[in-house]
Amino acid sequence: MATAGIVSLAAMRIGIGAMAWAKPDLTARLFGFSEPDGQARYAWRLFGVRDVVVGLGTVTSRGDRRRSWAAVGLACDVADGAAGTLGRADVKPISAAAMIGVPAAAVGFGAWALTRGGR
Repeated sequence: MATAGIVSLAAMRIGIGAMAWAKPDLTARLFGFSEPDGQARYAWRLFGVRDVVVGLGTVTSRGDRRRSWAAVGLACDVADGAAGTLGRADVKPISAAAMIGVPAAAVGFGAWALTRGGR
């Protein structure tokens, strides 16, 4: 079950990351943000490619390497949640909820899967 959780989280990471890279305007709207300018599109794509790479590293590896990739993803999710917390006053409440809630859910689920021995 834990292994399936790690792989599922990685697959979601790949999907969201690919969408952020390919369609930053759509991704911004899904997170409750206004239409991004060129700088924001660039930032969405940076986030997107990072998530695709971490997700692919996770799903294409096995055993301890998969756990290492999952731990990297967990660290990214913690950092994303911290960034959301720091920036929450600068955005609409719905966006702040997404900026904090999405990574918090990923941290909770990822930590659960890693502590249950997902490989």
